[in-house]
Amino acid sequence: MKRNKIYLAVFTALSLSATACNDNVEHNIQSVDAPAFVSVSPQDNIKAGLDSIIVTYDKNIFFASSQYERITLNGQPVVSANVIGSSNKLLLMANIARGESYELVIPEGVVSGPNKTPAPQVKATLKAQSQQITATLANANATAETKALYQKLVANYGQKIFSGAMAEVAWNTTVSNQVHALTGKYPAINGYDYIHLQSTSPGGWIDYANIAPVKTWHDAGGIVTIGWHWNVPTSNPYASTVPVVLYGGPNKDMPADWSGHIQLTTQATKAILAKASVGSKLVVKITNVKANAQGSIKNSKWAGFVDEKGKNWDYFNISGDSYSMTLDQTTLTEMRANGLIIGGHDYTVTGVTVEAAGTVKYEFYAAKNEFTLNDAVTDGTWANRFMKSDLEKIVPYLLQLQRAGIPVLWRPLHEAAGKWFWWGNGTAENYRKLWHTMFDFFKQRGVNNLIWVWTSEKNDPDWYPGDKYVDIIGTDMYGQDGKPVSAQTAVQRFNELAYRYPTKMIALTECGTVAEISAQWSADAKWSFFMPWYPGGGVVHATDAWWKSAISAPEVITR
Repeated sequence: MKRNKIYLAVFTALSLSATACNDNVEHNIQSVDAPAFVSVSPQDNIKAGLDSIIVTYDKNIFFASSQYERITLNGQPVVSANVIGSSNKLLLMANIARGESYELVIPEGVVSGPNKTPAPQVKATLKAQSQQITATLANANATAETKALYQKLVANYGQKIFSGAMAEVAWNTTVSNQVHALTGKYPAINGYDYIHLQSTSPGGWIDYANIAPVKTWHDAGGIVTIGWHWNVPTSNPYASTVPVVLYGGPNKDMPADWSGHIQLTTQATKAILAKASVGSKLVVKITNVKANAQGSIKNSKWAGFVDEKGKNWDYFNISGDSYSMTLDQTTLTEMRANGLIIGGHDYTVTGVTVEAAGTVKYEFYAAKNEFTLNDAVTDGTWANRFMKSDLEKIVPYLLQLQRAGIPVLWRPLHEAAGKWFWWGNGTAENYRKLWHTMFDFFKQRGVNNLIWVWTSEKNDPDWYPGDKYVDIIGTDMYGQDGKPVSAQTAVQRFNELAYRYPTKMIALTECGTVAEISAQWSADAKWSFFMPWYPGGGVVHATDAWWKSAISAPEVITR
């Protein structure tokens, strides 16, 4: 009986085991919810061009990159889509057009969760970057003519583009006349420049008080833009005397046989000596001086100068790195008339200078220029004194244009962050200070006919003077290595500036060889205006074919 009970137990256990292996039994696997959409970023003010969009879910997701074409913006596939590593973020790349709104659609099942549970469809509205142009000028006191020109530019912005040409030698319409002869139409804008401010004079080869070249253009319906390649003295112009070079090399040996000499009797030497004065020092710089060396300063007849104290300068002992002669009336008069001769023996001459009234040289480039941006905005420096005097000097010319009813697209201090001009040879903070100084200076003196155009370089927001001081943003583009700037590069630059300065019109303020305007416009580079630089030095920035294409384009405004 006991054995039968054991058999029954074994039979029961085997029966239960067979039941456990039956396929009809349900498996208790833990379920996981499908990934839920959390956000899309950015959703507003997306940069134009090829930009990234990140879609975030509440848990890690899986996505087959080959399925990217099923994800659309306004029905068009995105450029790419990827999940990088183990992540809850889907990275989309898409071409975004400025000012557009988009519906993003990610169909159900394109994205899945950890257990391949399909994510629901995602729909989201996205908005690209756009511009809302400021309706008023930075200078609230702007003249009626200036306000009218600004409103004209605003009304056409994004719809049409104004053509422009830069004056040759700064105060004429030569290039615009050539464009007219070539195409039968004048550009809408003619560019001028106060580059020759230090040389202007009544009746001179350039006279900024003669506004006829500007007024004639304006009265014929043209728009005026003026820049300022601001020439400044390369050294202190207020010093009463400075060492002026009479002989600058090469080094001249004065051998022991007395045969060496430097004859300084040219008209150029005499012109410098004419600016010397009684008490000025003539300095001979020397090296390789032997123990018995002697110097000599002779007149044009090879006799030593004799000064008013009776000293004969025929031969005298020398040492150190220089010897000098203080000019009196007698020696100076003779030198001015006939020059001088440096001689002696057993040493080498490295240079000869005389203290004279400074011969001022002007430059706008930063290289080899003692005039710096930082000094220009620092009270008490000679650069600051000169900067303010030049602002005073230019004001009457601007007021003369204002009285004639001529508004000006004013473009000073351009390309500063490039640092090749003196106004970029310093800090961004001091550049902004210089711009503000000019803006306030002109405003205080009643100059109210300017539309202020600031020219940007790449990645230079620190140099921007601020919305309160700028009306239009410009950029200058030149081709490199003989290749023109492409339309795609142009639209990238436009979009960058339009994104950074959404309340300001963007203009191609200066250009070299660039893609045709129609190609730039079609690519969505909707400049307010364009202006090729004038040809020079064998370089033609805009060919005849380029001009013909530009002037005939339906979007281009001419005079």
